[in-house]
Amino acid sequence: MKTPSSQPRAIYYVVALQIWEYFSFYGMRALLILYLTNQLKYNDNHAYALFSAYCSLVYVTPILGGWLADKVLGNRMAVMIGAFLMAVGHLVLGASEMSSMFLYLSLAIIVCGYGLFKSNVSCLLGELYEPTDPRRDGGFSLLYAAGNVGSIIAPIACGYVQEEYSWAMGFALAAIGMLAGLVIFLCGNRHFSHTVGVNKAVLCSKKLAVPVWGWLLALLVVSPIVIAVLFWKEWSLYALIVATVIGLVMLAQIYKKAENQKQRKELGLIVVLTFFSLLFWAFAQQGGSSISLYIDRFVNRDILGYEVPTAMFQSVNGFAVMMCGVFLAWVVKESVTGNRAVRIWGKYALGLGLMSVGFCILTLSARWSATYGHSSMPLMVLGMAVMGFAELFIDPVAMAQITRIEIPGVTGVLTGIYMLLSGAIANYVAGVIADQTSQSAFDAAGAINYSIDAYIDVFSQITWGSLACVAVVLVIWLGHAMKVRARRLALES
Repeated sequence: MKTPSSQPRAIYYVVALQIWEYFSFYGMRALLILYLTNQLKYNDNHAYALFSAYCSLVYVTPILGGWLADKVLGNRMAVMIGAFLMAVGHLVLGASEMSSMFLYLSLAIIVCGYGLFKSNVSCLLGELYEPTDPRRDGGFSLLYAAGNVGSIIAPIACGYVQEEYSWAMGFALAAIGMLAGLVIFLCGNRHFSHTVGVNKAVLCSKKLAVPVWGWLLALLVVSPIVIAVLFWKEWSLYALIVATVIGLVMLAQIYKKAENQKQRKELGLIVVLTFFSLLFWAFAQQGGSSISLYIDRFVNRDILGYEVPTAMFQSVNGFAVMMCGVFLAWVVKESVTGNRAVRIWGKYALGLGLMSVGFCILTLSARWSATYGHSSMPLMVLGMAVMGFAELFIDPVAMAQITRIEIPGVTGVLTGIYMLLSGAIANYVAGVIADQTSQSAFDAAGAINYSIDAYIDVFSQITWGSLACVAVVLVIWLGHAMKVRARRLALES
């Protein structure tokens, strides 16, 4: 028997797919910066540039993926195609030691697959609820937390396989995980019969004398080649600028579609949330780049004679998200009373505050390394865990708000724009920040001393930057709270 608080049955297949997508994506991500520096022998500047370009473009394509889902494919089909492309990309990445073109092509295929998958899996989840369903926020928190099961297991499994066998086997394991998730999702196909499917009328119609399905097929073939060239020529910044302009134009068009003041107000809230998400993720994405290389170079990873692979530390974040997310989804019940904007800004202030605490701990770790030559694992794990906990108060809150908006036919594109700003631009900024710790920027004689000082400076600056964001968010939160109180007093009088 269903209870009022039970989640739709279809959510468990979405969660299973999300788990394996996280396994695939974060398993590869945990290895990538180490693969570029330790195996391919790229210097820090080159490695950071390619890593941030990949992480930026991977959040650009969700705009196109969201548009294709809204107009042609539907969220369910877009998610399935995206999952398949990501699996293929990880397999190609295993051959990248033979040629750098395989490296660029594999990353490009993953970028395309991620574009079809990432924004649309959230929209697919949103289709399972009515706009006023109070279970919605709990469902998104559950999805976000449960998906991190994959990000916990992946760095451990892929890191171990890479250490014991080869880099290619580590990447292949990520591909196998994505295929496993796709198979599980297909098994639950009957539970998604009420969701929007492929728009066959549009798919079979003709544009410039060519069926739309033909243009779609050409797009799936040409896009990875174009993106591979962007990686090769280091033109990703130009693509990011063009995508940002297009995204802002699309946002303006959505604003024009708003029919009343309530819809415009809700859209304005999403825009401001996105700005703070951008800053949050520019700090948080240090985990896969500068923090990973810091651990590799300055953290004592020895446990009873076994040196823990650096990639395994990436599982700390996911573990913190999962444990704390389950608590928030099932123990802390979302109130349907009170002002929603006040609750949202309170959560954002908490998330940014926890990010500041996490980087404060990392700053202490870096200072410890400067004094003793290396830092301890427990201190590093604590800092990364706090940062993981912080994520639960940012993306799930913003995504729930986006899927709640009542402007028809825009959730996919709006989610893609959110991914662009809080993902692509944030990752580019994260790359600029990480580059300040690059060892290749220092002379060989004093590289170690200068490098650890750079980590101390960067981690400390992020700590204070996060605190500044908290102060601004608290002002906004206080303003909303005072307005609510004033309205309540006016009604009582």
